Amino acid sequence: MAETEGVIKYRLQFETAEPPCEDLSELNVCRSILHGLHLIGQDATRYQGYGFGNLSRRSQLDPAQFIISGTQTGHLAELQAEHYARILQTDITHSFVQACGRVEPSSEALTHAMFYRLNSALQCVIHVHSPELWHFGLEHAYPTTHPDIAYGTTQMAQEIERLYQSAELRQSRTLVMAGHEDGVICFGDSIDLAGQALLHLWVDSRC
Repeated sequence: MAETEGVIKYRLQFETAEPPCEDLSELNVCRSILHGLHLIGQDATRYQGYGFGNLSRRSQLDPAQFIISGTQTGHLAELQAEHYARILQTDITHSFVQACGRVEPSSEALTHAMFYRLNSALQCVIHVHSPELWHFGLEHAYPTTHPDIAYGTTQMAQEIERLYQSAELRQSRTLVMAGHEDGVICFGDSIDLAGQALLHLWVDSRC
């Protein structure tokens, strides 16, 4: 049976609060492009109809925090501030996330948190779903998580930590989630660089 998409697997302490008070315009442009390419979205014929894909950016106000798209917002072509959550604190070992906003954070919040913890220079993480990119990445030996590890778990975060030790992942800024159908993650020191990593994979898959 296929894994149910979009289910939060960590313990969440969530406080309803005002939306993140930061400039999200660049993140929104990136997200709108990904939605238009069907790399983020919601489709009744895919993943039991659940929304898929998410993205985040390190907070401009507090680099120890980050802003991430809300759970099950994939059906929206464009997001507003109220569709993002602020991640205040995470405990990856104990699968715990503290967040606030108008919407609960993506089910991938722990995964994003690990990237920001690994490198203080990282500013953006993008998680998309694409059968074409996923299969291409698997077939061409991109850095790949173990197929038995599920998304949104402590084990996935730890797997990313392991993979990040390789120069290949730090250079390509792209990994394939073997145990998460069609899941691909790109990251970078800016939103633009994270998007470029995804673009390189997209172009390579079509050559």
